[in-house]
Amino acid sequence: MARPKNVLGLKAVKMGAVGADGGMGTVLTEILGATVKGTASLVLNEGSYTEIEIEEEDVAYDELTTQAPKWAFTLESYNMSGKALSEMGAGDLEPGTAGAPDSIGMDVPIDQEMSIECETKNGAKLQIARMLVRIRPQFDLMKEQFGKVIVTGTPLKPTKAGLKTVVKTDAPA
Repeated sequence: MARPKNVLGLKAVKMGAVGADGGMGTVLTEILGATVKGTASLVLNEGSYTEIEIEEEDVAYDELTTQAPKWAFTLESYNMSGKALSEMGAGDLEPGTAGAPDSIGMDVPIDQEMSIECETKNGAKLQIARMLVRIRPQFDLMKEQFGKVIVTGTPLKPTKAGLKTVVKTDAPA
């Protein structure tokens, strides 16, 4: 059995508008689903540092942070429906009528600020109240591969006072 304090697999990624108070959104839905196996992650990148050296010693005298660590989110989805792409900022949905399929007209997708909640298979949750989300449709025109939408995001500091950038809730015991 999975440990409740850890995370294991992905059950759902829910997305929606940032809360009116600048905190976590309250109306989140699973827009994409069909996540490509092995592509979903939320990671704190290390950042970069420069050692300051001096003539008198071979060890570093000090160290400067040249790029601060920051969170990064990524996933890929096989859901390339016009509705899903439209909700992610890719373009304008033209709903099909009288049984005709939907279509979407796309230029360059627009980055969107959204609240994101990732629920794991063991019930743990990762919540990001405010994230800048970018999508990149990839239309693979090969019979051995599905097209997909690549989603990347940069978690941003919430505008609601006292709320952290990422909140992890342990799985129920």
